[in-house]
Amino acid sequence: MRALFQIAFRNLLAHRERGLLLLAVLAGASAVLVGVMSVNAGIASAQREAVRTFLAGDLNVGGYFKEHPDSIFPVVGDTAGVRSVLQPHVPAECQVRERGRGSATAGAGRHRVRSYLMSLDVEAEGTAGFRVRSGALEALAKPRTIALSTSMAERLQVEVGQLATLFVEMPGGKRNAVDVEVVALLERAGVLGESAGLLVSNTLLRELYGFRPGAVSVIQLLCEDGVALEPLAGALRGALGQAGFEVLPPAHEAYGDKLGPLLREGWAGQRLDVSTWEDEAAFLDFVGQGLGLLLVLVGGVVFGVVVVGLFVSLSVSVRERTREIGTLRAMGMQRRSLVAAFVLEGLLVGLVASLAGAVLAAGLGVLLRDVVPVPDALATLFFSGTLPLAPTAGHVVVAVFLVTLGAGLASIGPAFRAASLPPRSAMESL
Repeated sequence: MRALFQIAFRNLLAHRERGLLLLAVLAGASAVLVGVMSVNAGIASAQREAVRTFLAGDLNVGGYFKEHPDSIFPVVGDTAGVRSVLQPHVPAECQVRERGRGSATAGAGRHRVRSYLMSLDVEAEGTAGFRVRSGALEALAKPRTIALSTSMAERLQVEVGQLATLFVEMPGGKRNAVDVEVVALLERAGVLGESAGLLVSNTLLRELYGFRPGAVSVIQLLCEDGVALEPLAGALRGALGQAGFEVLPPAHEAYGDKLGPLLREGWAGQRLDVSTWEDEAAFLDFVGQGLGLLLVLVGGVVFGVVVVGLFVSLSVSVRERTREIGTLRAMGMQRRSLVAAFVLEGLLVGLVASLAGAVLAAGLGVLLRDVVPVPDALATLFFSGTLPLAPTAGHVVVAVFLVTLGAGLASIGPAFRAASLPPRSAMESL
């Protein structure tokens, strides 16, 4: 085996120009793979952060109240009772927060925009996760204040310090309108900035809808990595059911997607729903599916380039090295050993080049993380105004494995062709 390594290594040194070209191509292929995987992971991370900031916790216990079968509102009427049932089952690794949600029409001057409405308790929860472009999000603790997404502010043509009006439909069919002061503008949060552009306090949301004091729409759990969400969700459903609450069956649907089907059902009263953050972000599945398809496509193209490029290069090398191959065969080298030498040469090139390219790409990914700005169109899909990069050691390992595997497969055909040359080829080539 040592002799085969020496033969492969010396062949690479003897053909430096071709070897350097192969190294550059394979390193580039490996770098592209690491880059695509790190972007994919970065977007997934940015999407989860945006969803957990704006829409949902890792686990969510939300309420749906129907005063009569033809109207539905997202509210947990007995918030204190629900929290008392949940508390014994909440792991120490999870934090609990209370949020409100609904929909409202925002108006300013002649402009009107309907949007998802979310509320929070700034004093209890803080402002972690929100990226503020201007103003102060802490000012939501003041009465009748609102924070707008940047895209919503642009559509309403308002700035911090100006007034807007919120219009909602209350239980009982009544309509309510409240004038609010814009106290903060939030940075873009991907497609969520387009559909979830209104942020108010829990107090203001209760005033808008006429909910009782202390009522919220959803109780959210923010958990550390490692907490098994599905078993915990099942335990919470069981505990709520045993306590006498009506709990909806699990469904991989967002809160807004459940309103229509529930509204068509002929029941009235209070029902609860337990969902994960992935359920609440189900309407964003197209982003992950598209990125996954892109990753497979890029991986297939890169793998094809590696295999075809190295196959052609080694095929040419076999023709150029006819005398060398014939001499080795005349000296008694077995066909099996000759095949191994050529395959080992391809594997050696693939391993060295892919490792260098993957490490370089991963290093650049770390340096350029959240640095490179992206156009607004991409920022909407990336959930970030900068290029989200999250390279990991796993990405490096996958890229090195795929490129090295492709190099090894590409060298098999030329290796068997070289082994089929008879010993007299050395004399004929003189």
